[in-house]
Amino acid sequence: MWRKVAFVAVLGSYLLLAACAAPVPDDGAYRHAALQTSMAMVSALASGQLAAQTGLRGNSFSPFTDGNVTDAENDADSVNSTFSSRQPPDARSDALRQKMLQALSDGTSALTDLRVAVRMGDRTQVRKALAEVGKSLKTFDALQQELQ
Repeated sequence: MWRKVAFVAVLGSYLLLAACAAPVPDDGAYRHAALQTSMAMVSALASGQLAAQTGLRGNSFSPFTDGNVTDAENDADSVNSTFSSRQPPDARSDALRQKMLQALSDGTSALTDLRVAVRMGDRTQVRKALAEVGKSLKTFDALQQELQ
């Protein structure tokens, strides 16, 4: 019995470690990962933005808007967590990592503020949060230009 438990525990630990993002072999691969991450974050930000704008115009029900903004926030949080777990291969990549982590944090925070404002039904705060989302989209556009 104990052997089975130990085997399951070791196997579970192995699978958990394998699920973590592995170290990236070189700067080029790290830049590629950053670019893909940036593109995923733009998708989450744009989805949240579109849902909130549609809600502000009165073209969607509040639960629909809330659900889509919440999904966008969850997607952004997942993107942030995945990139954060990547080990940069060198100092140059670490500088990119710092820049990306700040942008990812700001984008996720903007979507959180948007979700809170949507749930409160505060149109002024929704507009303010949309401005934050727009700023994050511009940041990621600049990052993508730099990474290509």
